[in-house]
Amino acid sequence: MSIKHLFVSSLRTKFLIMFVVLTVIPLVFVGMISYQKAMNIISENAISKAQLKGTQLSQEIDGIFQNIMRFTEIGKQENTIRFLMEDWNEHDYEDAKSILNMFTTYREIIPMSRHILEITIINQSGKALSESKGLHANQLSSTINEEIDVNRHTTKPIMELTEFNSATVISITQPIIWDITHETIGYMNIIVDHTVILSLLEEASLEQNGPFFIQSNHENFPFTIYHHDLYTEILHIETDFINDLHEAESEQSVLITSHESDTTGWHIFGVVPEKELLKEANSIRNLIMLTVVSSIIFTISLYIFITSRLIRPISHLKDKIKLASNGDLTVKVENHSYDEISELGQSFNRMIEKIKTLLETSINKEKQLKMAELRALQAQINPHFLYNTLDTIIWMAEAKKEKDVMTITKALSHFFRISLNKGKDLITIEQEISHVKNYLVIQKMRYRDILDIQFTINKEIEPFIIHKLTLQPLIENAIYHGIKNKRGKGFIHIIGDFDSNKHICFRITDNGLGIEETKLAEIRSCLLANEPVQTAKGGYGMYNVQERIRLYYGEPYGIEIDSVYGMGTTIHLTIPMER
Repeated sequence: MSIKHLFVSSLRTKFLIMFVVLTVIPLVFVGMISYQKAMNIISENAISKAQLKGTQLSQEIDGIFQNIMRFTEIGKQENTIRFLMEDWNEHDYEDAKSILNMFTTYREIIPMSRHILEITIINQSGKALSESKGLHANQLSSTINEEIDVNRHTTKPIMELTEFNSATVISITQPIIWDITHETIGYMNIIVDHTVILSLLEEASLEQNGPFFIQSNHENFPFTIYHHDLYTEILHIETDFINDLHEAESEQSVLITSHESDTTGWHIFGVVPEKELLKEANSIRNLIMLTVVSSIIFTISLYIFITSRLIRPISHLKDKIKLASNGDLTVKVENHSYDEISELGQSFNRMIEKIKTLLETSINKEKQLKMAELRALQAQINPHFLYNTLDTIIWMAEAKKEKDVMTITKALSHFFRISLNKGKDLITIEQEISHVKNYLVIQKMRYRDILDIQFTINKEIEPFIIHKLTLQPLIENAIYHGIKNKRGKGFIHIIGDFDSNKHICFRITDNGLGIEETKLAEIRSCLLANEPVQTAKGGYGMYNVQERIRLYYGEPYGIEIDSVYGMGTTIHLTIPMER
């Protein structure tokens, strides 16, 4: 089939072409307009952001130097004026000490003083006082003297970059004017760590992803401060970089903003590289391309969905039927339409519901049958015990043991009161322990000389519930199949507590005859398979307990048995915590 014939004859192909054309062309058109508009907005926002950041940086620098220049207030103090106006004399040391104390006081109250490395005051004759050298002779630098010669009546601070202790610093020299004659009587020189300015530039540059520069236009000693690493990544300029920046701006590789500091007179330049402007625009372009590609994929998927709209519901119904045939009766067909396929799904759901109902009815009947068998087993056990107890009472009565008759009769009464329990199957563990103790009162009457009992029960488990007649059959096994068949005195220890999994665990240990390994393996196998323990002397009591626990609680609850022939047996019983 030719391509032309395919386009003309295939309705599915026509739908595909129509969907693609109607989706892609409008998206491309809108995307181009959006990209251009976004580029303009991003450029405007970048310039505004750089201007705002430059203004903020200028204000921060002004704040730093305004704080630092508060030290010049010391020059107006009486001690300072006397120190500067007089030549060397005997009062210099006393004035120097007072001035140094003022330096210390100002450092404590001015936050930015930690960036000041040195403060020095100098009079016209070279008498100087500094924090590090104390009282000494000193002269201003040649560049400062040149500046003073040119502007003899200046009151503005003179700034320059210089060296101090092998490090680049900012030197600020402020003339000290006597208010009476308005003459310059000396100078205060403040050495400032220039890294405080560098840190502000670095922080501003990182926030903007473009460098900031500071340039002093002072004619005698111009200087430039900038963060070199960020700067050289964008522009490789060695000298006269401001002119080069403007040339770069004219070539549209960068945008430049400029601000002037009111306090220092410095010019702060912010540079926004073109690649930073294009970064967000490229993200938008990539998003548009991703949208177009996603739209094509979506269109093809929609085309496949529409053309296979009638096949998928049938395939879905087939999968559900397959799961149901494998025994999963929780399956359900979700119907979202009202066609013939939807009616088939509804019929399938009704069929599954009927099967589940019939199965649940069958399970309930089997469960009731199991309970009837268990109750029949209990009915077999209780009469046998009753016959033996009545024989014991008759024997005691014939022996004229009235006190023992009263004790055993009272215990028997309490025993059957709990056994009956108004037909209820669940009692508290406290009641079950009481039931066992009544049973053991009777048994100790019968086996007075060969039986000792000890209980170790955690009081915290007593409020929880347990199925009645759970412990008594296990203790009866210990007596009849363990203690009774050994020579010497028997001992049974009954322990009840929580285990590591927060389950309730009982451990019944006797020092009876024990069980041979082959017989022990048979008993364990029967308990695991929920089958009666077929021993020579029965074993229905243990099976009865195991069957009831597994029937009500399931795994992992039930009985486990350990035994060493000739030494004794331990039965572990585990039930959940229920109230």
